[in-house]
Amino acid sequence: MNQIRLVIFMTGLFLLSVTVYKWQAFTHFAWGIILFKALVPISFLMVCYGFGRLLRIPLILCLAIPILLESICWLYISHVMRVNQTAAVHRVGILEQWINYRDVIQFNGQFSNYSPDLGYTLRPRSEGYHADLEYKNKFKINSVGLRDDEESLQNPKIIFVGDSFTMGWGVDQDKTFAQLTEKQAGANSINAGISSYGTYREMLLFKKLQRDSCKLLVIQYCDNDLEENVARTEPNNQGQLLTSEKFRKVTVFNHLNEGYFPMRYAYFFLREKHLFKRIFTNPVEVWQDTFDAASSWISGKPLVDNAPPFIQSEAATIQHTENFFKVLAKIRLIYAGNIVVMHIAGRYTKPEMINAFEAKAKKEEDTKLYFLRNTDILTTNDYYPIDGHLNTKGHQKVANYLNKLIQEKNLLN
Repeated sequence: MNQIRLVIFMTGLFLLSVTVYKWQAFTHFAWGIILFKALVPISFLMVCYGFGRLLRIPLILCLAIPILLESICWLYISHVMRVNQTAAVHRVGILEQWINYRDVIQFNGQFSNYSPDLGYTLRPRSEGYHADLEYKNKFKINSVGLRDDEESLQNPKIIFVGDSFTMGWGVDQDKTFAQLTEKQAGANSINAGISSYGTYREMLLFKKLQRDSCKLLVIQYCDNDLEENVARTEPNNQGQLLTSEKFRKVTVFNHLNEGYFPMRYAYFFLREKHLFKRIFTNPVEVWQDTFDAASSWISGKPLVDNAPPFIQSEAATIQHTENFFKVLAKIRLIYAGNIVVMHIAGRYTKPEMINAFEAKAKKEEDTKLYFLRNTDILTTNDYYPIDGHLNTKGHQKVANYLNKLIQEKNLLN
């Protein structure tokens, strides 16, 4: 009997190791995703049953161990979210890696469409919920693939372009700063933000919209716009490199992170910490990490983090600025009206970027170019601690600040 239990334990350990170290092998086909989501809980159950029965632990307790383990992992995640909501600095430890396990809306087949020139757009007239650890929000996409209603497409006075921050990742549709600004300003507006778009694709999308009624273009910049802006403004620009086949493969891969499957949270900690390997190669470090996490949990305080704050170097801000203004020059060829530029980064928005943009603008002498200094108003508490996007309060702050600028500068007349 013990031999059978040992075989079950070793088989479960092998299958669990495969899901941890060879998980990419499951992401090529839809059936592979189904197999993966079945193997994870089955392998946990086999390991707990086989090892527990070898130790003569009652059967009911062996079967309960995976449930207990998953519950502990979720309770720890809940603790991290709770204590960081009011912290001066987000310290989430290993959960910083959770962004690699999120359902990415632009590659979710329910919400996304392949586009030859834009890579992808939101799927026209799609509707449903996008959820993760810290939010669950309904998305309702209009006929041109934007998270807005049909009425906004007709004679808009304000057009918002940007990435997931503008689109409203993590907040309800009527709580985005685009929608809130529309209400406060009393001006028909289009929310043309699409997740992960850089400034270049935002410009291409802007070209497709009705612009003759537009009095104000709001451009939201994010640090990850740089790669796209550099690639698309170089002399040897190759255009859109995302093929339909690659898009299909990425949407299949994204199924791995869509929705909950049993033991998902325990699996995250196991894979992200490489516990199998580290228990044998560096057990002291494993113990220290476990002790630190437990101490944080017991004390009800965030993890201690001595890492220095990230600051954009001068060379980096120059690169961001030069490539952004190359795209801005292309926008000016099709639009001569007022433009407001804002910078929003994940978890924190620091002043280096907007300072560099403003300095460059002074040399350009564009009298219809304005800047919204979100760094003056946004704090850590305006972001989701784990996800890093703006929460509802953050969107409200940006809308209030933007509306104030619109009124002060009379930008809609």
